[in-house]
Amino acid sequence: MAQFTCEYCGKGFEQRSRYERHLQTSHPPRAPDAADVEQALRGIDFPASRATLEDVARNNGEDNILSIIRSLPERDYRDAAEVAEGLGEAIGHRPAPARQPGKKGGENAMNALSAARIASLFSGIKFPATAQDLVEHARKTASQDEMALVSRLSDITYRDITDVTREFGRCIDK
Repeated sequence: MAQFTCEYCGKGFEQRSRYERHLQTSHPPRAPDAADVEQALRGIDFPASRATLEDVARNNGEDNILSIIRSLPERDYRDAAEVAEGLGEAIGHRPAPARQPGKKGGENAMNALSAARIASLFSGIKFPATAQDLVEHARKTASQDEMALVSRLSDITYRDITDVTREFGRCIDK
C-alpha cells in the first residue's frame, strides 16, 4: 500500500522523494499572474508608490505576491494598467530598442554608416534627386549623427543610390 498519495490525481508512491518529484513535475504550483496582483491590490487608491503597493498587498494577506511587487520598478503608478506595465518590465518583456546591433556586427555595425543603412535612409526616394531632396527625405528616419552627414552631401544631382553611397564615403573620409 502506498504511503504517499497525490491529492490531485490519486497516484500512490512508496517513497516521499518520488511523491515530491511527481508534485513538482506533474502538478507544479501556478505562477502568480497580473490578475493575482490585481486581486492583491484590491482597495488601493492610485496614484501609489511601490512601497504603498507592498503595504496594500501585505494588508490583504497576499504575502505570496510581495516578491513580485518588490521586483517592480521604483516609481509612482497612476493605475492598475501602469502596474501591469511595470510587471512586464520586471519580468523582462521590455520592447526591443528601435536600433539594435546585429549578432555578428555588434556595436561597430551600429556606429558605422553602412551601405544598407544609407539605402534604408533613402528608401522610396525618386531619382534623380538633389542634395536638398535627400536631406528632406532623410529627416523622417535619420539619427542626429546621420543627419550631420546628410547635410554635408555635395550640392549636386544624384542619379541613383550608388551616387549617394559614393558621396557618403567621401563625406566620412573627410
